[in-house]
Amino acid sequence: MYRCLIVDDEMPARQELIYILRGIEGMEVIGEASHGMEALRLIEELKPHIVFLDIQMPQMSGIEVARRLSYKDENTPIVIFVTAYDQFALEAFEVNAIDYLLKPIREERLEKSLKKIISTEREKPSKDKLDKLIEYIQLNNKKAPQRISVYHQDRLIPIETKDIIYITTEDRNTIIHSRKGKFETNHTLNELMENLDSTVFFRSHKSYIVNLNYIESIEPWFNSTYNINLKDNDDVIPVSRNYFKEFKKIMNIE
Repeated sequence: MYRCLIVDDEMPARQELIYILRGIEGMEVIGEASHGMEALRLIEELKPHIVFLDIQMPQMSGIEVARRLSYKDENTPIVIFVTAYDQFALEAFEVNAIDYLLKPIREERLEKSLKKIISTEREKPSKDKLDKLIEYIQLNNKKAPQRISVYHQDRLIPIETKDIIYITTEDRNTIIHSRKGKFETNHTLNELMENLDSTVFFRSHKSYIVNLNYIESIEPWFNSTYNINLKDNDDVIPVSRNYFKEFKKIMNIE
């Protein structure tokens, strides 16, 4: 019996998938989550075999959840993305053993996906498949924008992404700190992180994105956290416990 977890911020989408899975022999739905953080908690608690993961969710996207799962040392579940992505992204998923489902979900497509996974899951560990999928998406997904335009004093100001030092939230507003100055944008941190180059920008905290090229030094802090000191900037950027392990790997910290 395969234990399944459903992750989608839309209740009707979760209910639809649960209904279909209950009609497929060998599948047991053990839980559902409406956002990424809840999904990570339930994966740790329930240890599902398969996670059906929506890509576009608030607070934390499905790609971010998958990236966090790739750093698990063991018991990495099989991930099936549930997506409305364009054809290019679907082709990217297609070349990997981990599968995708296109909304609205068709029962025959779901059964085909499950049969493929069940027949191939013993060939390579699921963690290896997840790592390769994330790497493929990062290398082949749409090119990250080179600049972001923001409104400032009734004018549009283009900011080159290489000049962005860090991004944060202040009083529920998203603020870009750059070499040009400090600017407010209507984009959320999640939206910005989805478009920025993930090899350069890192989500270090629920309220911070930092440009890795501007890191001057890193100070170990209490309870598995870090503080980041920036070049030519007195602000200190926190690395929270939720992002600690990923940060250590990206920065090659032993």
